[in-house]
Amino acid sequence: MKEILIVLLTAVLALTFCVGISERTTESIFENMTTEQKVAQLLMPAFFYYTNEEGKTVGVQEIRPEIEEILNKYGFGGVIFNLQNAQTNELAVRFADAVQRANASVPGRPQLITCTDQEGGYVTRLGNGTQFPGNMALGAADDICLTEKAGRLIGEEIRTIGYSGTFSPVVDVNNNPANPVIGIRSFGDDPAEVAKHGEAFIRGLHESGAIAAIKHFPGHGDTSTDSHTGLPLVSKTYEELKEFELIPFQACIDAGVDMVMTAHIVYPEVETGTYISIETGGEIGLPATLSRTFLTDILRGEMGFKGLIVSDAMDMDAIAKHFAVMDTAKLAIEAGVDLILLPVNTAPPKGIEELDWYIREVARMVDNGVISRKAVDAAVLRVLTFKQERGMLNPYESGDLEARVKMAVETVGSAAHHIEEFEMAKAAVTLVKNEQMLPMNAGESIAVLVPFASELKSVEYAVNLAKQDGKLPAENVIPVYHLDAMTVSELEKLCKETKNIIAVSTAYSLKELDPSEKNGSDSAMLDTVITMTHAAGNRIALISAQLPYDAARYPSADAIAVAYGARGMSEDPREREKNNGVMQYGPNIPAAIYLMLSGEPMNGHLPVNIPCMDENGHLLDTILYERGFGL
Repeated sequence: MKEILIVLLTAVLALTFCVGISERTTESIFENMTTEQKVAQLLMPAFFYYTNEEGKTVGVQEIRPEIEEILNKYGFGGVIFNLQNAQTNELAVRFADAVQRANASVPGRPQLITCTDQEGGYVTRLGNGTQFPGNMALGAADDICLTEKAGRLIGEEIRTIGYSGTFSPVVDVNNNPANPVIGIRSFGDDPAEVAKHGEAFIRGLHESGAIAAIKHFPGHGDTSTDSHTGLPLVSKTYEELKEFELIPFQACIDAGVDMVMTAHIVYPEVETGTYISIETGGEIGLPATLSRTFLTDILRGEMGFKGLIVSDAMDMDAIAKHFAVMDTAKLAIEAGVDLILLPVNTAPPKGIEELDWYIREVARMVDNGVISRKAVDAAVLRVLTFKQERGMLNPYESGDLEARVKMAVETVGSAAHHIEEFEMAKAAVTLVKNEQMLPMNAGESIAVLVPFASELKSVEYAVNLAKQDGKLPAENVIPVYHLDAMTVSELEKLCKETKNIIAVSTAYSLKELDPSEKNGSDSAMLDTVITMTHAAGNRIALISAQLPYDAARYPSADAIAVAYGARGMSEDPREREKNNGVMQYGPNIPAAIYLMLSGEPMNGHLPVNIPCMDENGHLLDTILYERGFGL
């Protein structure tokens, strides 16, 4: 009887606890919120840096008293993390946990939505994480299963760290080769293909339990200005956007994406509202981030999006240089933004105090009717409902933190993930030209030239891996040289004495392909290398390592392959066990080198059209290599 009573009592207590949890609904929390609490629930600040006693800006790797204090005081909608907060897996887990615990210091508070920009490829934020080859590489591989796997593995890593989700995938259509900020972050320049891969990436993230956020609505692919440093303008009508840029956004919304991130881009043919710039004093258009036409009428109304709208970072120059801080708060909220990302810069000495002021001032404007209370309430209810649907109204629990740290160290950036990453990178490499140079004769001399010192180990790793796999004779010596560290006479000697040269081209912008430009020295040097190599009767293969458009810049190269990612490596990844995890590294260059040396086929196909170029790297109207091409 005693045992039965204990069982019954346990059941009653469990039921009571469950009822208590179930009573924590959106409505019950909302009814008891002050205006300041509501405003805080619409914010997603960052704590990337702080200013130390010496006045130096230092990365935040553990929770600081002032950060803990502001998190105790306000219940934010979420927090975004960056590389500074995730230098190692252990630091990342402990910091994310500390932030959630500080938020949970007030009983009854919803958990924070915690995200990072883990896109894969060029933009990654986990110090020991797996980079993966990036979106354009996945577009080149054109294997939906690989794209879904990349999303799933990225999701597994960020969830293991303790983050809710990631601000990815990028579903901008990169149809402007001069785009300074999207480039290889895009799956390609065909809307249908971008949509297909975007949906697959989201499926992968959802399989891992991660929140997905597509960006940058309504499209950042056709700009020639970086919104981090200026205010881009796109003169397209709504009909034109619907027929192109909005296609992948609509597909991903229909596929159930959780969040949409806005673009700080002006579309004067769609949004006619204007503002007087605080920088120039002139009239400017309202960017999509601050546009009710885009966010409420189009995104929610016509496109049927039911999830959360998150702004791109408000500290970017496109917003910060032109709009007063409180005006951006009012415009964003009334436009339909649910989460204002990086409302203020918290790094300066008074940064945390400014965040506190921001909340109080926005709340005052709401109470005084300057900012629509109806818009605030609607956004808060959307955020709370979003959290309720994902169990984030329940109290946060750390669980066994040491076990979580151990799992993160073992899982995030694991050897198994790096093997998957390398296979994806190999599947993407695209051969666009081959005049009887590939496969190379292993009995002939081979040397590799790279523009950055960080890429030296990338080549060494690929060579060692090819030997390890039996694809290259162990006795072969393949030297790798840092191009910028060599004199012209040294280069001339190398070109004369080496039968096969592999040169890596790393162009982050089209300006780097113009030898007359200040940053075009590498392209001018590559012209010289090609000329000297051919003068000696030898051959040269080029690897387009970053933007694929430089595949048209060097038409006299004997072979040209495109890799879609130029990040190097600081250490040999095979030393992971010794170093307790290696820093993230780019797999793209090693994959291309490996394929050139091993003779294995390159099966990638161009996900973008490659226009012809003149000798100065300027684009022409004709297409040299069409989308889908690959030898």
